[in-house]
Amino acid sequence: MLILFWSCLAMVAWVYLGYPLALRAGLLGRKKAYSCEPIQPSISIIIPAHNEERAIKAKLENLLASDYPRERVEILVGSDGSSDSTEEIVRHFAADGVGFVSFPIHRGKSAIQNALAAVASGSILVLTDADCLFLPETLQHLVEGFADARVGLVTGHPAYINKAQTGVTTNEGVYLGYETWLRQEESVRGLLAMASGSLFAMRRSLWQPLDRDLGDDFELPLRMAENGQRNVLEARAVTFTQLTQSEPLAMFGLKVRIISKDFRALLSHRRLLNPFRHGTLAISLWSHKLLRWLVPYFLIGMLASSLFLQDRPFFRVFAALQLVLYLTAVAGLLLPDRARRFPWSIPMSFCVVNLAALVGTLKCIMGGKSGRWTPERKQLHVP
Repeated sequence: MLILFWSCLAMVAWVYLGYPLALRAGLLGRKKAYSCEPIQPSISIIIPAHNEERAIKAKLENLLASDYPRERVEILVGSDGSSDSTEEIVRHFAADGVGFVSFPIHRGKSAIQNALAAVASGSILVLTDADCLFLPETLQHLVEGFADARVGLVTGHPAYINKAQTGVTTNEGVYLGYETWLRQEESVRGLLAMASGSLFAMRRSLWQPLDRDLGDDFELPLRMAENGQRNVLEARAVTFTQLTQSEPLAMFGLKVRIISKDFRALLSHRRLLNPFRHGTLAISLWSHKLLRWLVPYFLIGMLASSLFLQDRPFFRVFAALQLVLYLTAVAGLLLPDRARRFPWSIPMSFCVVNLAALVGTLKCIMGGKSGRWTPERKQLHVP
């Protein structure tokens, strides 16, 4: 039990404290420069849309207002079995050169991306969601990293415009800032192997059809890493998204779907987890993704072992602190939102995320699917 307790505690400490400190200290590699020049390759913007009537008009107007040369931009929208007015809205933009393909049956996000990529003509594919907006210069910043032949994928810098809406969105905004900082540290060291689903770009020559059960924002960066191409985060390419999962149960469902999908993608590229072949990249994937998804198992091990060792004062206190954390999380779930604002909502969000990791990994191991893509949207407004 002593071995179990200290091993689990060490893993949790490494994930949340040790790994970020090791990155910051340069223990996992020095900063690696790459070329970044004001090039303007032809780009194809791919937008899968399923019942996006609240967001798609603002999205297309936002893209058409970009500073990027219009003659170098192809905009492709694929309607994934939409039953609202999405298709009618998109057709109104035909005169602006917006391409549109209607798929009458709901097939899923990856299937639509595959179909649109197959007809895209640009040398750079820009994959973006219908519910995020850019600044006019975002697309230009996004493609400049492709001046370096070693760069295969460039991801944007996401931001929430409603992070102060509820305790859940506030905590998610804090987490997004921490996560983006980690990715920036990994990016400058050539260790990045993930992207922001709201906006990223890749070379069309490297595109291969997606498995609909793996998704795009982790599967494609993993492919780049496996093929020796570099993934980079462009901090100037900011995207603004309104987080619709503003309540604990909605956030739990979102996290379960994402973790299940990403866990499956990492297992399909498990060769990258071998540190003898992939060095610090493997350590980064273990630390940033796999061990983080295993944190709930470590937490269970810590609680069980500390309860077993209660005859010793240290473990009695440690068990009590853990129980207080979990009881506070339960209280946060039961209380109205105004009573569980930041920072008192932190235990609730911490437990929701880790419970989602537990369910998501078990779901994947047991052969369950990540669930059908059914986005929830709110009316988009330019920030």
